[in-house]
Amino acid sequence: MTAATEQRIWVAASEQLADGGYLRLDIGHAGETISVIVFRFQGQCLAYRNLCVHMPRELDCEQDTIFDPSGRFLRCSMHGIVYEPETGESISEICAGKRLTPIGIVEDEAGIWIDDRLASPLA
Repeated sequence: MTAATEQRIWVAASEQLADGGYLRLDIGHAGETISVIVFRFQGQCLAYRNLCVHMPRELDCEQDTIFDPSGRFLRCSMHGIVYEPETGESISEICAGKRLTPIGIVEDEAGIWIDDRLASPLA
């Protein structure tokens, strides 16, 4: 393992995350434990804190999904707030312009990793 990978948090092998799929994990971030969603959208791996900007609820709190029925937008299952997957920006009128908190992520030949300076593995 290199020094760069020692600072990363392992998520999964690339083949474990299909397009439109997501994984949920808890990590340390800025001194607290948070839920993170890691997903693949149009071939790209992305990650956000799993916390709606409308109310402090996880996006998948009521349903085991983070996408709307079309598969085009992220959606909070509690109140239906909708987000652009690529930017995390809300496109719902009541939260327009607010954004999900991005989490640094990289994908390389070894797999998918959280690579965020504020993140730490949980003991």
